[in-house]
Order: sequence, then structure tokens, then C-alpha cells
Amino acid sequence: MSADDTAGRREFLNKAGATAGVVGLTSLAGCSGDDSEGDGSGGSDGSDGSENLGDPLPTYTYLNNAQSYNPPRHDAINLIANQFGELGFDMEIEVLEWGTLFNRVDVEYDYDFSTWHTFFTIDPVLELGTTMYSENTSEGDGNFAGYENPDADELMDQYLVEPDSDARVDLVHELQQTLMEDMPQMPVIDMPDIAAFNNNQVDNWEQELELGYNSYWTMINLEMQGDETTLKGYWPETLSTMNVLGHNDENKHTYQFAVMYDTLLRLNGDGEFDTEVSLATDYERVDETTFEYTIRTDHSFHDGEDLTAEDVAFTYNYITDNEVPLFSVQAGFLESAEVVDDSTVRVNLSEPLGPFNRLVATQLPILPEHRWADRDEPSQVNVQEPVGSGPLQFDYWEKGSEFGLTSFDEHFAPADFEDRYWRVIPEASTVWSNLLDGTLNYEPFGRIDRQLDENREEDNISVETQPATSFWHCTPNERSGGLDDPAVRKAAYNAIPRTSIVDQVLFGVPEPGFNVVSPAFGPLHTEDVTTYEESVETGRQRLQDAGYVYDDEGLVHFPAE
Repeated sequence: MSADDTAGRREFLNKAGATAGVVGLTSLAGCSGDDSEGDGSGGSDGSDGSENLGDPLPTYTYLNNAQSYNPPRHDAINLIANQFGELGFDMEIEVLEWGTLFNRVDVEYDYDFSTWHTFFTIDPVLELGTTMYSENTSEGDGNFAGYENPDADELMDQYLVEPDSDARVDLVHELQQTLMEDMPQMPVIDMPDIAAFNNNQVDNWEQELELGYNSYWTMINLEMQGDETTLKGYWPETLSTMNVLGHNDENKHTYQFAVMYDTLLRLNGDGEFDTEVSLATDYERVDETTFEYTIRTDHSFHDGEDLTAEDVAFTYNYITDNEVPLFSVQAGFLESAEVVDDSTVRVNLSEPLGPFNRLVATQLPILPEHRWADRDEPSQVNVQEPVGSGPLQFDYWEKGSEFGLTSFDEHFAPADFEDRYWRVIPEASTVWSNLLDGTLNYEPFGRIDRQLDENREEDNISVETQPATSFWHCTPNERSGGLDDPAVRKAAYNAIPRTSIVDQVLFGVPEPGFNVVSPAFGPLHTEDVTTYEESVETGRQRLQDAGYVYDDEGLVHFPAE
């Protein structure tokens, strides 16, 4: 079995894939550790340079999710926007339902500031390459910040082609330093993975790096308690598709498809390849562009048809030939897959990629050829009853209300429960009343809110937390006037009251953010990055030092030309 060495190419990073609530919160935004002089606002006699005012910075729109969708994040965004106003920005808040907000930011790039979780990933460069790489700034390509920096691009390129793991660590550390000095994305809170559950019904929650407590690894290790046989969860909004090749990579979809479809390799709770729970029982790197996998010959799809080496080869070729957008990064490295014998598949790369197993073999869902071979434009297919080969299989989908899976008992890594359902429940108070009475027995959305704080000491409720790969970010759109200047972005970061958000909005559960690579990534994370004081006054002074001027109303203007 070969080590997962690293090589790669630049194209890997070319698309890897109203103010309610502010009242009562503005007092939380006090400046911590302020060591600046003056208030940075200047006077009205022209001594501040106001006789040389340039144009004012534009009015900035900060997109916010509805309070019912995520109350703490809704309140945190309002608080941040208020502090941006104190900094001298003219701010507007626009509240949108999540799907519209996501599209405005990630597809249309029609926003000035946005905040949400970064998505879970198995490698930090996979995430940063999508959102920070210079070639990904076209509409829908992933770099919604509009950030362009050839130095950061080069570090990401080198990371992928570097064969030595220690050297890769050094490169990703330098990348973090570069990004935190340039500030294209502002880490607000390091959010933990959370498992909140009714311990009378389910136990033994084990985190996995990519998908946290909602991972394949977790699902096959859970232990049901008493006579309970059903794992019962919720999500605040409905799923939008049953097409494993046609979803938008949001967690609500990946959590389902990760257990419905096998991949060649799986990671265990320690982030290591584990053939005991993988479709492939062995693998070998033949050379830098060839891999061979030995697959199980006694496994089947949910419809009873045998899963064969032909299905594996078909899947890799089908995704590549059809240029499936969801897996465009992976397909960029794939040349072809071929059947060697009944239990062996050879995958040929178009060029080297060292972490191929981590970034490709753990990601592509194995499809039944007999169901997909005649489907054109696979990402557009309307799938009503998906058929995979994973430990859970499709049962029913009542769109807008409930989604159900059942255990696939013939699976080589079966689940301990017989059924799993998710109900659509937008209101957190309803979720927690259901957790307490056993109507639900786990909380897959992982919200940190007042309901969690008030109920986590209940005897039948347990809460597990572990560092997660994701964080809350505030991302400015550098296509907007002024936000293309690092001094403006840094001043904005000074104004974000990260500690107050943790203490007063998130009940002290997470940690304030300070880096774009989470401590969950172990040695790939570094604390040796530029740090920023939480102080509006420091931000004001930073703007003035960069030549920006305040008018009599305290609004920021560009330096005069």
C-alpha cells in the first residue's frame, strides 16, 4: 500500500468546487485592549484634512440570514454591521432566506459583506483554493471575495506539487500568514463540531474531520440505547434534490449522500484511510499517474444488483466525460479508468496529484452503471429514488417536510439503527422540545443558541464538542469600492467584536477566530500569523494612517486625488 504523496497542478485550484436583533447588542461591542490615541474622527475645522475630502466610500450592503434560520448568526451580523457603522462605513442590512443569500454571494457575487460557515473540507487548500484563487473570480467559480494575489496562488500551487509532507506544512503555514496579512476573509469565530443528543436513545458519537458528527464514520459507530431503533434528526430547511451529481455541495445534501453512496476509500475518526470501512480493500500507487484499487466482490447496490469493477470504472469515466460541475476539480486530473480484472480497477491520471486518494478517491460516489449509463447531462437529472450502495438507503422524500433513510443490512459497515429521518423544523424552540421528549434524538444542524445553553444540563441531553475545520467568516467583496484596499479590510476586522460575539451571542461555547485554517487541521494549522486588536478606534486610526478622511458626520471618504 503506497503513501499518499503530493503532486498537482494549477487547475486544481480553478474552481475546486432590516436590523432586528441589534437592540440590546450594541453595548456588547466595547473595544478590548484599545491602545490607540484619539477617536480618529477628526474635527470640523479642517484640521483632519477634510478640506481634501475625496468621494465617500459607497454604502455597503451586509447580507443577513433570517433570524428564524440561525438566530445567533443573525444577531452577530447585526452587531458587526453596527460596529462597521461606528467605524465610519455607511451600512445597510438586507435579510434574505438562506437559498437566496447563498446564490447572491456564491453565484452572482451581488453583495458587499457576507457571513456564514466555511464549508467542511478534508484539506485546507481545497477550501482556500476554491475561495481565494485568482483564476476563480468569474461568476459562479467560487472566489466570491474577488481576491487576487499571485503570491498566494503560487503557495497553493507549490503545496500541491510538493512531495515532502514537512515542506507542505511549511507552505500552508506561509499561505496562512499571507492571507491573514492581506485579509481577504475575516475569521470571526472558530466554530466547533457539536453533537447534541438525547442520551436515552443514542450514544457513542465519534467525530470525523470532513463532516464532523454527521459523517459516515459517525453513522456506522453510533449505538442506539434501550429499545430505540430510529435515528431522528431535523434541518431548518428542505433538501432541494436527490441527485448525487446535481446538488450544490451544502452540508444538508452531503450529509445524506455520504451515507447513501460508497466511495473507493473512507477516512476513520483519526483522518486515516481505513479499508475496513471502504469499498476498496487495498490500493497501490503504481506510479505518479496510476493507481490501482482492489474492491469488494461481494457487495451490491440497494436495488440488489452486484457492484462490480465495471461500475467503479464507469463512474470515474462518466463523471469525467460529462464534466460534472460538482466534481470538476477531481475530473481535471482524471484521464480514464479501466477494469483490470473482477476485483481490480486502474485509474489513470492526466497529470500527477499527490493527495489523490484524499481529494478524489474519498469523494466520488460510486454509481450503478445500469441506472446512469443512459442519462445525459447528469447534473440536471431529476432523480426521484436514488440508488447507491452505502450503509443507508433511500426510503421516502416528502419534500418540504421529511426525508427518510433505512439501514442497508447487507453493507460491510452497517449502522446500528434501522431507520433515520430528518424533519424540516425551522424553529429552534420546537427542535429542543422534541429533543427533550424524544420525538427527535439528535441535532445535526449543530446550532449554538439560547436553546442549547438552556437545555444542555438536562439529564437526558448530552452535548459533545470538538474543534471543527470550519469557522464563521466575514467576507468583503473586493469588487466593491474601497474593499479592494487591504487597509480598509484590516480596519473592518479591527471593528469586529469577536470576543463579545462569543461571550454574549454564543454563550461562551466557541473561541474567537484569528486564522483561516482551523486548529482542527493539526500540524497544517499555525498560530504564527498577523493578529488584530478588537477595537473600532484602532480601525479608525488605521484608515487615517492610510490617507482616508472622516467628514463632519463621521463617514469615511477616500483620500483626495
